[in-house]
Amino acid sequence: GKVRDCSWKLIRGKPQERGELLANVKDGEPPSGGDAAQAPPPPAGPPPGHTTGKLQLDPEVMNVQTGPVERISSVWLDAWQDPVANAKAFSQCVRLADVFGDGDWRLLVADARKKLKVWKGTTLQSEHNLLESAVAITPFYSEANTPRTPAVAVAAGAFVFIYRNLRPYYKFTLPPVDLDPKELAVWGEEALEAAQLAQQLHALREAGVALSVRSTDLLAIDDAETAKRQAFVERHKATPLVQPTCVTCMETIKKNLEEPDSVSCLCVGTEAGQLLILDPSGTSVAHKIALPATPVFLSVSGLLDVDYRVMVAARNGVVYTVKNHELSTAVIELESQPCGLLRTPKTIIVGCMNNTVHSYHVKGKKNFSLYLPASVLCMELLSVQRQRMVKALIVALANGEVRVYNEKQLVSIHQTNDLVVGMRFGRFGREDNTLISTHASGALSIKILPRRANMEASANGTGPPPEQDIPLNIPKKTKLYVEQTQREREQAIDMHRIFQRDLCKLRLSTARAYVRVLTDGQGPISYTAGSSLRLNAQVQGLGPHFKIKLNLQNTGSKPIFGLPMMLTSSPVYKISTAQIHIPILLPGLNYLFEAEVQCMDANGAADSIRVFVFSPSSVVPVLSAIVKMPLSEILEQ
Repeated sequence: GKVRDCSWKLIRGKPQERGELLANVKDGEPPSGGDAAQAPPPPAGPPPGHTTGKLQLDPEVMNVQTGPVERISSVWLDAWQDPVANAKAFSQCVRLADVFGDGDWRLLVADARKKLKVWKGTTLQSEHNLLESAVAITPFYSEANTPRTPAVAVAAGAFVFIYRNLRPYYKFTLPPVDLDPKELAVWGEEALEAAQLAQQLHALREAGVALSVRSTDLLAIDDAETAKRQAFVERHKATPLVQPTCVTCMETIKKNLEEPDSVSCLCVGTEAGQLLILDPSGTSVAHKIALPATPVFLSVSGLLDVDYRVMVAARNGVVYTVKNHELSTAVIELESQPCGLLRTPKTIIVGCMNNTVHSYHVKGKKNFSLYLPASVLCMELLSVQRQRMVKALIVALANGEVRVYNEKQLVSIHQTNDLVVGMRFGRFGREDNTLISTHASGALSIKILPRRANMEASANGTGPPPEQDIPLNIPKKTKLYVEQTQREREQAIDMHRIFQRDLCKLRLSTARAYVRVLTDGQGPISYTAGSSLRLNAQVQGLGPHFKIKLNLQNTGSKPIFGLPMMLTSSPVYKISTAQIHIPILLPGLNYLFEAEVQCMDANGAADSIRVFVFSPSSVVPVLSAIVKMPLSEILEQ
């Protein structure tokens, strides 16, 4: 029979059946599709222990243990491997995208041979020549038109090549670096000799000025080679002094919607220490942020028009944060240079060249560190949506191991025959959870994460220590607190009703006390006998002679007649006018009364003076106030 279609389907069930490839075989029909061309010829007869139409893979190759788990096994299933794919590329040059909008996700690889290769399933669909070796590639949606097909941006040298439908569309050139005006002035002098020019450029370099490549090349020529230096100056003097730059890293940032196919912008890091955010079409620079060092890795989160953060791992071993077009002052200083940067909603994961992986909070606080047995070659984030979102870390090491960490717990290890230099996890074809790996020899391998794979740390026997099951001696205060909490839970309704009743009683008592103060004349405001009075007192002077100004106002609607006012104090003070007779108080008018007070204490002590306003018909004061006197100055004899 002939193979009609060879689609890699996973058989889940018994452990010994994991990793099998099912080939749908029908007789009498010619082959069709790219997958059929790569299918191996059917064996002459089924070997022992095999069934017709199934290819049984070696459990040792699959790293699937069928017996008791003595070591951490692999959670991956081998799907396909091509040892002669010639896909020599790092993680930045490996992407997965639905480039034609048909729901079939392709694999894009920009290799070291200046080729952009596109795989559909296990078939190499097309190859495209590049002008320069690619630094990074990324798909992005530049328009909101339908059908939704992404463009592919390829960063190479000082350019970003944009492809639409895998055809060249636009070439964006990075803007040149701004040079120092002093260096431009030196090169602008026409009558200057080569020796003098080199001397002035050397002085600028000693002063800390960042020189261009042309000036650096001139200073690299030996002083004895005068003719060579003069020829260099004559050859470049007529050319405008321009400092080009190149791309070091590239990512995308969503513009205003958090959808998989929403419009996004390119975020480009340059060798000159700049972070450029292009417009959605990728034809101009929308925002430019200056960085203290050259960026090598970018991690983007948020929306450009709302709120966003860009984590930048620089070549000087520092992780910077760019928030809403501004460089944050909070930085993360690493122990060595970074070799990978990933971002989860709340953490930042950085791989370093000293065989360690550090996890930080987004605000800079260190969570934990992973110490690995070999150097980190590349890292990738594993994100799976199940009953809850699972985010794990995939690390490829220099000893051939590929490890998976769920936070700081190791959940999977598998060994590779060749070093993994690039990884990308995501949807490939119709499978959501696929791991694409590129190797140092150019081989390409595809692994699939089973839907029932247990990514929890307890799946491989790790977890809390057995001492955790031993109960602790709870202190008496803690027991009392627990009992009180339990009582509050059981009697919450009754406690709330008692609280509301006591609160109403407190409000009633406060209102009654306030009314009592107003009616008994024990405050500066009175509403007794249908009248409303207000009294304000002010003290003037430094002592020992003071003057008290009393401002009395009738805030009611009827006049009041014949009110006596009395001032009383301790023997510390002598009041010249202790009693004032008020014949009439008209409504709305302010009446000012003054009283002379003399401090009789030799040490200038202070006390209070009481002011009472009486009614002719009652012995209870209509109004009362207490005037606190200041310390008196002592007169020298």
